[in-house]
Amino acid sequence: MREPRLTRAVALAPCAARRERALLQRWLAAPHVRRWWGDPARNLDDLLSPPVGGGEALIEVAARPVGYVRWQIPSRDELVEAGLGDLPEGTLDIDIAIGEPAYLGRGVASKALRLLVRRLCATPAPPAIMICTAVDNLAALRAYEAAGFVRDRLFEDPQFGAMWCLLISTVATPRLPRPRPR
Repeated sequence: MREPRLTRAVALAPCAARRERALLQRWLAAPHVRRWWGDPARNLDDLLSPPVGGGEALIEVAARPVGYVRWQIPSRDELVEAGLGDLPEGTLDIDIAIGEPAYLGRGVASKALRLLVRRLCATPAPPAIMICTAVDNLAALRAYEAAGFVRDRLFEDPQFGAMWCLLISTVATPRLPRPRPR
């Protein structure tokens, strides 16, 4: 029997990766995270460095940490190297992992992403917010699309191979007046 969705109990909590080192290390080593994130030791080193122009949070369900989310502004060189150089300056990139296997497929990642996007757009909004995943990570694609991200393009990541870049545009598009009925 499939577990119920948990979206009402999802929250983002302050996180200091150095303080949460043991928890992050355990999650990064879990097979379901390692499969998509790669080498746990290298990733832990990355997570222990403060994100450039961004932040990090624990994903909690009913006050229990179940995952991690981080956002940062990639450098122009990083974007160009990935073939994403046309994205606007200041685009935010999100990385997310649900570390506790019991919380996979229950709407937690989608809800956490919606909460984060709402938070990021509450102050001066970045021009766009992106999240990327391997083309064969179908669960992540479903979660990201459920959170409002749209598949923008395929690109080749030097480390992970073929990836989808999904975007949420945060720039408001002007509304055109509706034609008047005749």
